[in-house]
Amino acid sequence: MSSAADPTATFLAAIHASQLLTPAQFEEVAGWATKTRADVTALAKEINRRGWLTAYQIKEIFKGRGRDLVVDRYILLDLIGEGGMGRVFKAHDSRLARDVALKIIRKERLSHPAAMARFGQEMMALGKLQHPNVVKAFDASQAGDIHFVVMEYIDGMDLTRMIRERGPLPIPEACEYIRQSALGLQHAYESGLVHRDIKPSNILISRDGRQVKLVDLGLARLQEPGGEAAHRVTQEGFVIGTPDFLSPEQARNPGAVDIRADIYALAGTLFYILTGKVPYEGATPTEKLLKHCTDPPPDLRPHRPDAPPALDQLIQVCMAKRAEDRLQTPLDLAVALQPYCPRPAIGSGPISGGYPVVPSGTHAPATAWPPGAYPQPAQPPVDPRFYPAPANYPPGHQPGFPPGGALPPQPIPAGGRGPNVMPLPPLDPNSSSQVFKLPPQTIDADPIRSRARAKFPYAFVGVACGAILILMVLVYGAFHTSSGNRPGPVPFTTSVGMKMVLLEGGKFRMGSPTTELGRPVPRPGFPDEEGPVREITITGPFLMCATEITHNHYSRVMGSAPDRSAVVRKAANAADHPVDMVSYDDTIEFCRRLTEKEREQSYARPGWAFRLPTEAEWEYACRAGTDTPFAVGAKTRLVFRPQLKQALFAVTEDDPLQDADPIEPSPIPGKVAQFPANAWGLYDMHGNVAEWCQDWYKSGYSTDGPLENPLGPPTGDRRVVRGGSFKDPASACRSASRIGYRPGERRDTVGFRVVYAPGAK
Repeated sequence: MSSAADPTATFLAAIHASQLLTPAQFEEVAGWATKTRADVTALAKEINRRGWLTAYQIKEIFKGRGRDLVVDRYILLDLIGEGGMGRVFKAHDSRLARDVALKIIRKERLSHPAAMARFGQEMMALGKLQHPNVVKAFDASQAGDIHFVVMEYIDGMDLTRMIRERGPLPIPEACEYIRQSALGLQHAYESGLVHRDIKPSNILISRDGRQVKLVDLGLARLQEPGGEAAHRVTQEGFVIGTPDFLSPEQARNPGAVDIRADIYALAGTLFYILTGKVPYEGATPTEKLLKHCTDPPPDLRPHRPDAPPALDQLIQVCMAKRAEDRLQTPLDLAVALQPYCPRPAIGSGPISGGYPVVPSGTHAPATAWPPGAYPQPAQPPVDPRFYPAPANYPPGHQPGFPPGGALPPQPIPAGGRGPNVMPLPPLDPNSSSQVFKLPPQTIDADPIRSRARAKFPYAFVGVACGAILILMVLVYGAFHTSSGNRPGPVPFTTSVGMKMVLLEGGKFRMGSPTTELGRPVPRPGFPDEEGPVREITITGPFLMCATEITHNHYSRVMGSAPDRSAVVRKAANAADHPVDMVSYDDTIEFCRRLTEKEREQSYARPGWAFRLPTEAEWEYACRAGTDTPFAVGAKTRLVFRPQLKQALFAVTEDDPLQDADPIEPSPIPGKVAQFPANAWGLYDMHGNVAEWCQDWYKSGYSTDGPLENPLGPPTGDRRVVRGGSFKDPASACRSASRIGYRPGERRDTVGFRVVYAPGAK
């Protein structure tokens, strides 16, 4: 191991510099590597086999980021989650010798003094919470410019991942998870905290299915912007919460909400885990938020005919448009859900205010519910509509439903409140800056109830329609007077040299048939990665960059090339090579800056912006009207011969889709536009570098999602990457080939291209 150029010696040096191994461990493994003449792969496997370093640590050390694995006294073991607030790691507390969950807050979330002050206040309040259904916060601190929160580590999964893997849950199990969540939320409420970001991914279930934990309490307020950011809504989403589960009042004013907004979101989460669908579908966050504010609460029964009618009514009450029409505390919801949870037997245990107090570690899914887990209430339940008296249960009744489904529905009492509930705190008069503003409601958010309260105003509607018609004529005339020479978008080249190609939109078959050569073979029990094939409509027009974003494009927008770029390190002139080593987050910032930079150009259109393509838009553009594995070259193969070169990809002996003479593998992506464009004028859609898309990644396509402009799942831990790269075999560069990477990952095989289109998908 004497040569500095030896990859194994370089890797050993990086391991030594990380200081994650003891001197004795390092000497032992270095001696083993010398004796066995191990290469880098063998050395990595041996260290992992001995349990000295995790696979994640080994990858980070190999990338030269070994020193980043130590934050204060915490050693990062694995990346277990990532979202808008930051990244969550499994870490080891070297002082107390225990594993913890460490959340590193994104720097931009704490870039303003107001956010820093909120962070300190919320963490102090969070540290006082002690409840079996709330993740414990051990510490909140700073190491250099890194702010982090240390929490207990839960060995399990969140509800979003559970639904993706299992599908909709049995009714007793789903209700039990939400019941426990409500108990944890009640404790936070009694401590003066409002979560503000209740959603399935913020509810963790232990591996044995018995324990439910709420996470991210106190962190949602960090999403309230400050300074210039208060006036900007980015493509990445609204900074006020999660549009799929946001209450109407939180959509209007995120700072002035109380615990009833969390009850709304928790009921929406129950709907999601029972159906596998979000309460309101929409193509954009704005459309979803409008539906939360105007559409009736979702109906459970069409999706779950087995659900008791009163459970459907309970969800609708808790998702009422007006907060005063909902159940008023999380405890109300917890008790109302109890009849639909796995049936408890009468036993002994602590009682508080007539409600069961459920100790930690006593819960299991419906299939494993232990008898005598907690007592029946000592007094009548909160709301007889949703919680029948114990006498209504026959002896030995174990299922999670009352006889006959429920008691008959009764009118909703004013305020929906039950006995023994705490008074609600006043709304915060110092509301935060708003990034989404809806018109105030005058009578009721429910148009059906509004029409029932008053006669239909025919005369007023007639006058209004006439005024609108006149206004439309005036606007139409003004538009044609000012922009009659530009009826639609046209191809253009940006100020940084990006050639944009016009795509009109249309229909195509997305995915690949099971008979397609080179596609992954579906396995029993695993989703079909590229199916089912569906006819998709992409509405247009929109424009797409003819090439992948180059180093020249990127530097002129961002100021410099990415650190550790393989192209910069190895190419004599990187300007015309595609940019690599960019994360998903980097691409979002690039699009934001490019939109701002180009807004005064003659081609700029009101309401249009640069963004990443959706996965469906990318495949539509890649296929360019074809339905074969590749849009260029032969119908079934990519040819890699000097005279017929079609794309830059790796040549292997066992790939059935390439017809290639032996060549030296390429160490870096090639220059853009060196191979023929597809029929629509787009270069390098196959090979060279793979390309980020904006969708969250999910194995396989939805079978019941929209057929027009489909989007990926609402949340996830990976983003879609399409197109294959210079290191991939030809079969991985097909039009339908897809994979997912974490948004923060940077690879020398991944770049991106952008589209220019109306608004944000």
